[in-house]
Amino acid sequence: MYLKRIELHGFKSFADKVNVEFQPGITGIVGPNGCGKSNISDAVRWVLGEQSVKSLRGANMSDVIFAGSEDRRAQNLAEVTLVFDNSDRFMKYDYNEVEITRRLYRQNNEAEYLINKQQCRLKDIVDLIMDTGLGRDSLSIISQGNISSFADSKPEERRGIFEEAAGVSKYKKRKLESIRKLERTKENLERIGDIVAELEKQVGPLKRQKDKAEKYLALKDKLTAIEVNVLISEISEAKKTLDGLSKTMKDLNEQQVSLETDIQLKENSNDEIKKKMFSLDQQVNALQTKLLEAVSNVSKLETAKVEVDQKRKHALETLSKENLQENIANMKAILSDIVNEYNDRVERLENTEKELNEVIESQGNRNKRLAKLKEEIEYLASEINKNKSRKEILIDAVENKSNYHHGIKTVLSLAKSNKNIIGVLGDLISTKEGYELAISSALAGALEFIVTTDDLTARETIKFLRDNKAGRATFLPVSTMKPRDVREEHLMVSKTMEGYLGLASDFVSYDDKISSIVLNQLGNIIVAQNIDAANEISKATFSRYKIVSLDGDVVNVGGSLTGGSFNRRKSSLVQKRELEEVAITLENQEKEYAIKRNEYNVLDNEIKEVSHALLQKQMAYAKLEVVVQGKREELIKAKSEYESLSDQNIELEDFASGKTESKLINQLNEAIKYRDNLTEEIKSKRELRMSYVNQNEALDVELRECRKDLKDIQNEVNSSAIKATKLETMLNNHLTRLNDEYRMTYEYAVEQYQEEIDVEQAKLEVYELRTKITRLGNVNVDAIEEYKTVSERFENMNRQRIDLIQAQDSILEAIREMDEIMVERFSNTFEKINLEFNTVFRSLFGGGKAKIKYTDPTNILETGIDIDVQPPGKAVQNITLFSGGEKALIAISCLFAILRVRPIPMCILDEVEAALDIANVERFAKYLKEFSGTTQFIVVTHREGTMEECDLLYGATMQQKGVTKLVSVKLEEAIDLSDPS
Repeated sequence: MYLKRIELHGFKSFADKVNVEFQPGITGIVGPNGCGKSNISDAVRWVLGEQSVKSLRGANMSDVIFAGSEDRRAQNLAEVTLVFDNSDRFMKYDYNEVEITRRLYRQNNEAEYLINKQQCRLKDIVDLIMDTGLGRDSLSIISQGNISSFADSKPEERRGIFEEAAGVSKYKKRKLESIRKLERTKENLERIGDIVAELEKQVGPLKRQKDKAEKYLALKDKLTAIEVNVLISEISEAKKTLDGLSKTMKDLNEQQVSLETDIQLKENSNDEIKKKMFSLDQQVNALQTKLLEAVSNVSKLETAKVEVDQKRKHALETLSKENLQENIANMKAILSDIVNEYNDRVERLENTEKELNEVIESQGNRNKRLAKLKEEIEYLASEINKNKSRKEILIDAVENKSNYHHGIKTVLSLAKSNKNIIGVLGDLISTKEGYELAISSALAGALEFIVTTDDLTARETIKFLRDNKAGRATFLPVSTMKPRDVREEHLMVSKTMEGYLGLASDFVSYDDKISSIVLNQLGNIIVAQNIDAANEISKATFSRYKIVSLDGDVVNVGGSLTGGSFNRRKSSLVQKRELEEVAITLENQEKEYAIKRNEYNVLDNEIKEVSHALLQKQMAYAKLEVVVQGKREELIKAKSEYESLSDQNIELEDFASGKTESKLINQLNEAIKYRDNLTEEIKSKRELRMSYVNQNEALDVELRECRKDLKDIQNEVNSSAIKATKLETMLNNHLTRLNDEYRMTYEYAVEQYQEEIDVEQAKLEVYELRTKITRLGNVNVDAIEEYKTVSERFENMNRQRIDLIQAQDSILEAIREMDEIMVERFSNTFEKINLEFNTVFRSLFGGGKAKIKYTDPTNILETGIDIDVQPPGKAVQNITLFSGGEKALIAISCLFAILRVRPIPMCILDEVEAALDIANVERFAKYLKEFSGTTQFIVVTHREGTMEECDLLYGATMQQKGVTKLVSVKLEEAIDLSDPS
């Protein structure tokens, strides 16, 4: 192996790129002082890893970069590459040629290292050249300063060059690394030992806690399984019972409403009947007065008619045949009276029949109307009951807050005594009609957020909820909430979009003191007509705002969509609006129900009255039929008699044309008719009154029964309500317990745990398990995981401790082995060098004797090296007393002795012979020539004797101030050219 080439660019005085070619043998670099020839040895030392700026003759590392001159600008980069011929693989690198490069940048003072143009670390370069004889501290680079300091160095400082020669540097380096590793191992072992001891103290107690916790968890799991089943069973039973009670109460409420309605109607009917009875009594009294007058009048007329009939009969009896005509006339008059009476009765019968048909038709119409009213009333009653139930549910939700979570109810109960708790946001705002779903979607869960005056109240209330395990709630402090809005440019764009309706805050009304809350929650939310319009507005505003439609669909920030059917039961705003609508609807239905019920009662009474009138008409018609039949027979008989008398042609003018009798009969007929009508009317009204009396008595009986039934139903309703309240309380307690203690919903518990159990037996097991859990006392459930973690860490640390002990033993064994190797190699090399040193010394000094010796033979690894020399004719014992030239020659003698024992591939000698006289220089040069076959020498010199022995000379010059140039001369070629032959 030898150095083929050095490439320099920007290093010290080498401003331009310079390639310095070398060959095996001796290469000399000559030139005047200050021309930069020593910069070549500095460059080699720098590439091989020199980090000492002082050794490179600078103040800081950037001083190796060309600093510029009068004619040249400074360089920003220094780069040096050493190219070695590695054909013999002396360097443990599988390439025939090895390039080692180092760069330094002025800007950030960063360095780069490369091997064969591949970036690497400085350590990689050091490892590559280790044990090759190269290196910044090896024999490969020796300067005038090294030579002069060799003799004056302390024995311990002189040892390094012998270690390099013995090849123990790598072992020493490895030993130092092993010692540092051993120290770190000891430190880690101590630290891990402390940790293991501490963990060992924790493992025992944690294991006991872990066993206790596992027992607790086993009991707890068993308790959970049993108690959750008990809770499921009781909840299921409670729900089933509640459903039954709910259905029963619904039926009872319907019955109660129906009874109350019936009682009211019956009371109204009773009052109407009493009024009618009073009116009938007055009418009957008036009719009786009229009847007395009519009876008296009929009596008078009948008396008058009897007198007339007697006179007529007397006349007929006393008349002779000659007066037959008078008898005929009388008979004619009688017949005429009978005809008039018959016609009158027929007419009355026809009129009665017509009136009867009219009453029957009217009654049929009334019955149809009554049936229709009954259907309408029943439908209204059903709707009223439904709306009453819905109203009660809504009142319970809106006013009693039944839909709110436990935490919110707790806070609202606190609000009664704390004026700083304003209320639930959903209760503090009201919406414009038609915007309930939009605002509900806009606020979502915020509808149930609690508004407070300040954040202190919110924090105190949260602490109260936590301390009392009373649930959770979200708070909106007025003092800290800031309004939010839509940016002006986005608002202008939105207003131009089809379907834009406004901002959500525009459609609610609220107290000014919570305006910051409302604007914070709704000020930056847009309301659109439908989901399509909302989506377009979202795109136009880059999906930066939440947009809701009137149907409750949402386009969220970022563009995601939420929609579908809306759960109206969950929105207090929708429930409030629905409560208002139900209340108005119920009021209108109750009014309509009252009107229809009154109309029904009136119509029913009319039907009853008409029924009585119809009965009277039917009876009157039947009586008239009998009377008409009698009058018809009487007429037939009278007509027969008249026909027999008419043949006799007797004319009784006095009676035949008697206007008095005919008028009397007509008056009598009219009086009888009037009397009969009065009699029938009085009879009818009395019968009607009697029916009213019967109805009144029946209604009283019915009212008493209804009131009794109503009281019974009310008692049942109250009893059922109490039972339902108790069951609901128990149900809520069980559900809360499921949620708080077991973190389960009822549905999840049913799905995961439900099984058939004996509830009473299970309760006994629950009691026993709770007793066992209580006896365990305080349990640290985290101990299971802590024990696992600590025990795993303890085992891991213990394994690490064992590994470290083994590693420590391995390191100690390795150090011991390295010590043995170093002692052996150093001793052998030392003995060889000692022998060669005496031989070389005698050759260079022309006699005398020299040797090296240990300062501490008992400690070969650390002993210093003393030099004991005696030039010919001198008896100097202390090497420091020699002259400078003698010291240099002693050092050179030692150098050559080492090279005899441990040849190195390359050696740079920087003016090492400067202190020698001419004779010694020649000896030095000749001796150098002897080694040039095995070692490549690069000699920086200005001594002629050395130059003569060089195979290749480079002349260093500065043609341009501050910039080094090299000129090469091969001496063999020069000699051939100068030989005259």
